[in-house]
Amino acid sequence: MIKVLVIVPYEELLTLYQDTIAGVEEPRVHFTTSFLYGTDTRALEKVSDYDIIVVRGMTGRAIKRQYPELTVIDIKMDAFDVTSALLEVRETYPDIKKIGLILPSSSICSAAMLSKLSNIDISMAEVSDEDEMDSTIEKMKAEGSEAFIGGLTLKRICQRKNYKYVHIKTGQSAIETSISEALNAARILDRERKRLALMQSLVDNTPDSILIIDEDGLVIAANSAACSFFKKESLEGVNADILFPLGVYKVKEDVELVQNIGDHTVLVTEHPVRMEGEKRATYVSLRLVEDIRRTEKKVRGKLQEKGLIAKYSFSDIVAEDVVMKQLIAKALRYAKVEGNVLLTGETGTGKELFVQSMHNASPRRDKPFVAVNCAALSEQLLESELFGYTEGAFTGASKGGKTGLFELAQGGTIFLDEIGEMPIRFQAKLLRVIQEREIRKIGGDEYIPVDVRIMSATNQNIPDLIEKGLFRRDLYYRINLLAIHIPPLRERREDIPLIFKRFVEKKSKALNIVEPMVERDAMEDLKKYSWPGNIRELRNVAERAVIFSMSKNISLDTIREIDMDEGEKPEETPGMKEKAKSSEELYREFAMSGMTLNDFAASVGISRTTLWRKFKSINSNNKG
Repeated sequence: MIKVLVIVPYEELLTLYQDTIAGVEEPRVHFTTSFLYGTDTRALEKVSDYDIIVVRGMTGRAIKRQYPELTVIDIKMDAFDVTSALLEVRETYPDIKKIGLILPSSSICSAAMLSKLSNIDISMAEVSDEDEMDSTIEKMKAEGSEAFIGGLTLKRICQRKNYKYVHIKTGQSAIETSISEALNAARILDRERKRLALMQSLVDNTPDSILIIDEDGLVIAANSAACSFFKKESLEGVNADILFPLGVYKVKEDVELVQNIGDHTVLVTEHPVRMEGEKRATYVSLRLVEDIRRTEKKVRGKLQEKGLIAKYSFSDIVAEDVVMKQLIAKALRYAKVEGNVLLTGETGTGKELFVQSMHNASPRRDKPFVAVNCAALSEQLLESELFGYTEGAFTGASKGGKTGLFELAQGGTIFLDEIGEMPIRFQAKLLRVIQEREIRKIGGDEYIPVDVRIMSATNQNIPDLIEKGLFRRDLYYRINLLAIHIPPLRERREDIPLIFKRFVEKKSKALNIVEPMVERDAMEDLKKYSWPGNIRELRNVAERAVIFSMSKNISLDTIREIDMDEGEKPEETPGMKEKAKSSEELYREFAMSGMTLNDFAASVGISRTTLWRKFKSINSNNKG
């Protein structure tokens, strides 16, 4: 609860404030009203029990001086209040020639303007306490002021001295403004308290012991874990030398070291807290080494489980090509229904990206996703990996046996990548699992029911494999209930700019550098390339282009400096011998061939990039 104290100097104003406060609906703010005027510090003692003070004039200034930590809202005296009082002077004392106007701030209005409007000589002064008010009134009186205008303190002094006066009263507008400002301040204070309470709660709930030690070596803050560690109800004010015999908190730079404190081995982490460039305190955290070891064990366990998670979703697939957009829509429909899916397409077209996306868009999204590369495992390893084995099933079998991937994928999806490479004899075992929806571990005699959706992928032509006797026709029908063929990148060149820019963006973020812009002629050159490695190759080129450019634009020269087919081993052709020819000879043959640079490079057995560099050197020499 935020407590607001409204201090008013006269009863009429108290009533106005109470009426205004009655219409306020703010359950977390409580208003209290009180009478008080003047600057007597003894009368101000109780204000420290409140969070926000709403007050007028000299009393407000006295509270600010005595309690600088409090939020003080001024009941501002505005020009309307002053002119109303001036009008009252003219009506009450029509023969007055000169008036003394005493205000809390000279910025409220101009004495010259008021004199001109009222046709009365007005002398104005600004005062800050009662003693100054008394002397100022006497000075104005000596200078010819016949009546005075001001606040309640002026009124009481003038009453005592029998001087003519008019009391400036606070209008409804000023009342509403001060209440509104108090409510705003209360909301801000409430949010700050919640933030601090939340931070304290977070600090108290962290397993680490946390302390803040000031320049004098005294603890100025500590969480509950630290108090518990040092077996004290409170650590505030405790000399840190008692807690840390080695005095490590006195360091000027970040420190992390293992230290024995009491009966515990602790990792001590320290960070200097600086203000205006100077060290003012030290942040110290303590963590038991044994706890760190347990955490590391959990992390290793989580890393092992990463194979059970699908990382990608349909938002990771970018496409401009109409066919690809239709393909994405089809895959999204397939994701919603049960049924085994077979994805076909060349290497690097993004088959696993589609598989993971379908899993994450399916009703099985909260269940495991398990991937296995069938081409990387022999028949025996495939069986043990997919079905698992019992203890003692064969020599070298792990104690307790092993859980197979089908069991790990229970309720979720298993992805059989490169299924076209699966040994023919093992295909019969997989077919039985699909038909019976159960597995039997190697060495086991019981069948384990499995509820798993199978998604497969291959870059081979399965019907051709069937004709050659390398793939079972009945298994093909089982895994191919829902089919998706992903076209190669050369058949959807509209997607190249989108995908390339996505990879450039990701690599730039990874390197923490400014993302380079891809120039138009560079992008056009990329679109002309055949991309035999498809998206995988495009990603490789994008990442190398980012490294080559180092935040500058990716130009045509940048692209051509990258050997996009580097590492490839083209089949030997008669043209391979042409590599011995000079650059000039190759350039003449190219000019007469009418071929594109890509086609000519292929015909002579030289990479396009190497050929481009040879031609570039000719142009450079000619310019020289």
